[in-house]
Amino acid sequence: MLYFTEVARQESFTKASEVLYVSQSTISKLIKNLERELGVALFHRAPKRVILTDAGLLLFEKAKIILDTLNSINSELYNLAGTPSGHLKIGISPMVQTLFPKAIAEFSSLYPQITIDLVEVGSRKVEERIHEGILDVGIVVLPTRTKVELETVPFLKDPLMLIVDSNHHLAAKSIIDIRDLQEESFVLYRDDFALHDHILDKCKELGFAPKIVCETAQWDFMVDIVASKLAIAFLPQTVCAKLDLKSITCLPLKNDIKPWHLAIAWKRNTYLSYATRAWLEYTFKMFSLAK
Repeated sequence: MLYFTEVARQESFTKASEVLYVSQSTISKLIKNLERELGVALFHRAPKRVILTDAGLLLFEKAKIILDTLNSINSELYNLAGTPSGHLKIGISPMVQTLFPKAIAEFSSLYPQITIDLVEVGSRKVEERIHEGILDVGIVVLPTRTKVELETVPFLKDPLMLIVDSNHHLAAKSIIDIRDLQEESFVLYRDDFALHDHILDKCKELGFAPKIVCETAQWDFMVDIVASKLAIAFLPQTVCAKLDLKSITCLPLKNDIKPWHLAIAWKRNTYLSYATRAWLEYTFKMFSLAK
């Protein structure tokens, strides 16, 4: 079932083999055996991707339940044995990572038998992958966009600021009206980041579409572009506090963009593994959160 569900998620035998560290030929053979056993085709094999058939869609939904159940059994057995073991997949954006390095190191020292995978993607991808069961937990930006059944606990609300190079003609201003940025070049977050939509929505509300010269997932690369006088950008105030203010000027906004409102998120109405519960308990204490 594991191989089948991963092929379905990746829509590719090749990508599934890379994720599972199993040869493509092995996965193909096992899927063919499964199709022969069930007497139905599970995938339509197109030239560049594989697509679930109706029978495959039905099995995919059932298979996710089966795998969740097996994972919960493993976790419960670990608990009964008194062994705090497990594996944790956390979805987190590069900017959010600036808040967590010490926390992750401390958690690992408290639970040395829990291994952690940090998956760097934007908030929208974190939402989707938690829903699909690929991630156990993650950090999302509120409000969430997708109709995904998530539990969320907010822990940080931070305003956005404009960043420009220190010699930019706007650097001497005390506050910025976003309307004055219509002729500027923007470096923007990738479209799987919630802040991408927040910035575009505000520009549209103010009557213009920004001139985007680059989109990136890396905030430090964004800062390098600004420092090179190629564009302007927006960063949360918390991240601005980490910048070298000799080359970058950070300016407050007259027109508020939706803030960088972070929340811890996990899938609603599903069994949480020991590792996930331990991480949630730890982060709630770290941020003094109640749940």
